[in-house]
Amino acid sequence: MLKSIITTAALAATLAPLAATPARAQGLASWHGTYVWEESLGRIGGNGSDGFAAFVTRTLTLGPAAGATGCRLNSEGFQTYQQIKCTATPEPGSVIIKLYKFRPSDPGRGPSGTRLFRMTRTGSGIVTTLEAMTPASDATPTRGRLFHRVR
Repeated sequence: MLKSIITTAALAATLAPLAATPARAQGLASWHGTYVWEESLGRIGGNGSDGFAAFVTRTLTLGPAAGATGCRLNSEGFQTYQQIKCTATPEPGSVIIKLYKFRPSDPGRGPSGTRLFRMTRTGSGIVTTLEAMTPASDATPTRGRLFHRVR
């Protein structure tokens, strides 16, 4: 009898960390989708309104459609083309996006696991706080309603 109690306790201790996994996965599943941040760089070239409007568009995809890591961040626009595989770690009300690796043709710009930014759900929408990731323009804030969900 004592042996079966000890075995049951040992089994429970072994399985306890696994029991937390579904809640964590469920937290991340609530973030699955596509998010876009269109950063305006203003007008480039010409005199005032003669220049062209320049943008950098960042698209974050979370979930099975993003590949093996479940997280992909693409940046395209004025003098920008970057593809990053990332990881997403859920926290209560937030998700932290971390660098996993750049595409093979891009030189490394940071070690794997570097925290790029955090997205937090608030009453007024998603608030992004940039960490290692920097905006393309000095005029862009590093915290605010940058990404919005498109699907």
